[in-house]
Amino acid sequence: MTKTTHRIILGDALKVLDTIPDESIDSVFADPPYNISKKKGLGWKYSKHITMQEKWDMFSKDEFFKFNKEWIDKCIKKLKHGGSLWVCGSFHNIYQLGFILQEFHPEIKINNSIVWFKPNAQPNITCRFFTESTEHLIWATKNGNGKKWKFNYQWTKDHITDKLNPKGKQTRNVWIIPLTPKKEKWAGEHPTQKPFELLRRVILSCTNEGDTILDPFAGTGTTNAVAKYYGRNSIGIEINKKYFNIMKKRLKKEQRTLNDIKTEIIFEEFK
Repeated sequence: MTKTTHRIILGDALKVLDTIPDESIDSVFADPPYNISKKKGLGWKYSKHITMQEKWDMFSKDEFFKFNKEWIDKCIKKLKHGGSLWVCGSFHNIYQLGFILQEFHPEIKINNSIVWFKPNAQPNITCRFFTESTEHLIWATKNGNGKKWKFNYQWTKDHITDKLNPKGKQTRNVWIIPLTPKKEKWAGEHPTQKPFELLRRVILSCTNEGDTILDPFAGTGTTNAVAKYYGRNSIGIEINKKYFNIMKKRLKKEQRTLNDIKTEIIFEEFK
C-alpha cells in the first residue's frame, strides 16, 4: 500500500450520496442522529453534563423514519456486494434501523449486534431509569454476485482485547470501551464523537488495506482518522460547518499513519 485518499465533504448526506458511484464502497460506518435531543437540555446538579439539545438531532416521528429509510437505501446502493454496513445507535433508534434493514432490504444479512459497554458512562439525570451504559452496533453485509463478506477472524482474536475479550480467544459481541477521552477531542468538541478504539475494531475486523470506507455522518472525523492511520481510503460527509472545520483541523494535524503510508486529503463543499 503506497497511498490513500480521503475526501471530506461539507454537505447534506442525502444529496451527496447521490454523487457517489453505486457499488464503489467496501464498508459503510454510520453514526446517524439518534433523535434524543430536547429543545431545552436537562442538567444535573452533581455533574456538568447536559442532555442533548442539537437541532440536527430533532425529528418528528414520521420525519425520523423517512430520514432513516432514505439514508440507509442510498448507502446500500453504494456498497459493494460482500461489503459491510455498520450502524451505531442507542435504544432510541437502533430497533427502527434494524427493522428498515430487515423489512426493505432482502439483500442485507445482519451478522451481529454488538453491545458497546461504557464503564464510565454519564449518570442518569432524572433518577427514574436504569443508567444507560451501552450503545449498540448492527453489523450487516450485502449479499449477492457470489461475494462473501470479509471478516478478519484471526486479527480479532489477536488484537481486540478487554476484560471480556482475552487475547487469543474468540471475540465476544460485548466490547468494553470507555467514552471518548479528552486527548481525542483536542481539535474541538462534538457531543457524540466516537472513540478511536471503537472505529479501530470496526474497520480492521472487516476491511483490508486499500479498501474504501464511507461515513455519511462524519462528525469530527474519527472514521477518517482511523482509516487514514491504517491504510484505508475514506469518504466523510458532514452537514455542520462547525464540525467540518474541526475535522479539517484534526486531519491536517494528525498526519501519523501506520508504516508511513502516504495520504491525500481533499476537503470540498457540496454545491
